[in-house]
Amino acid sequence: MIKNFLLKVLFFSIPIVVFFIIPIVILKVTGENFTDIKLIVKNKSKYLIGYAYNEKNYGYLKWINLIENPKYEIWSLGSSRVLQFRKEMFKKSFYNAGYTISKISDFKTFLQSIPKDKYPKYLIIGLDQWMFNFNWNNGNSLKAKDYWEKSFSETPKFNTYISVYKDIIKGKYSLDIIYTHPETRIGLNSVVNNKGFRNDGSIYYGTQIHKLIINDKSANDFEFNDTFNRIMNGNRRFEYGNNVNQIALKELNELLSYCRLNNIIVVGFIPPFAHSVYVKMQKSNNYNYLNNISEKIIPIFKKYDYEFYNYLSAIQCNSTDKEFIDGFHGGEVVYSNILIDMLKNNSILNDVTNVKKIENDKNNKKNRYIIYKYE
Repeated sequence: MIKNFLLKVLFFSIPIVVFFIIPIVILKVTGENFTDIKLIVKNKSKYLIGYAYNEKNYGYLKWINLIENPKYEIWSLGSSRVLQFRKEMFKKSFYNAGYTISKISDFKTFLQSIPKDKYPKYLIIGLDQWMFNFNWNNGNSLKAKDYWEKSFSETPKFNTYISVYKDIIKGKYSLDIIYTHPETRIGLNSVVNNKGFRNDGSIYYGTQIHKLIINDKSANDFEFNDTFNRIMNGNRRFEYGNNVNQIALKELNELLSYCRLNNIIVVGFIPPFAHSVYVKMQKSNNYNYLNNISEKIIPIFKKYDYEFYNYLSAIQCNSTDKEFIDGFHGGEVVYSNILIDMLKNNSILNDVTNVKKIENDKNNKKNRYIIYKYE
């Protein structure tokens, strides 16, 4: 009786085991799941970490890098729009902690999650335009101090198994990736699209850059069509707004006060849009808050004797739309131009980098998006 029952259980279990085994092998072998990121970070070997189904893990990746490694003299901190700063741009130790911040309130909370003896001497912060738009940033959803520490998920959720099968059916990848992917690639996005984070925290866009260079219309946000759609519909960070959000200004003041108390030198900037994107936003008359950001922010930075730069458009940092990954993410060349402009305006960052070196590096760039190789 018991034997027959066990045989029935085994019979009905086989399809379930088969269903899970293929995704488990793919997720394990590619490092998308079941991988100890802390061990990889401490090992300090060269890697490219890019997740397809676990993007929340990036917060932990950045956090654990800052916790486990020796103190970095310079950080860049912000959303995905600071990720193109590279360690090669600086003379002292640098880490790109971008992709950790969504709203202004996150900056201070993130700093408080890090031991003070790990704080940088120089902090470059990217202040996205929409952070000052009440219709996007209304002061709600404040993160807890352990948000980044607890953001890592090593085991997959059930939806992840479903996603693996869906992507195989769509032809995004095949079972061949189990045997052919490089060991330095961790996560399905890095394996399939050659996209992910380097050891210094900066991002490499891989396939996206290749597609843009060959004018492939399947590239993400090709000719900024998706960004223009956001502007037309007023959504996905491009919500309409007239006035600068007072809550955001208060949070900015609290951040700079905290940095001053902890002897952190802050250099703040607003990352540029592609120029055609900025022009379309201005012509719509739906983003009047953009024109008032500087006059509201500058006094706060001056109060703490910190620097602030406003690059609303590509042309304000001597860049072109051809150097943009999409409508609101510039490539390495754009961010080298940002640094060059800061340095030529007597930024304190002259203490930790050299304008002539950056200009020379840019003149020997790999392509219109990338300056420094990472092979």
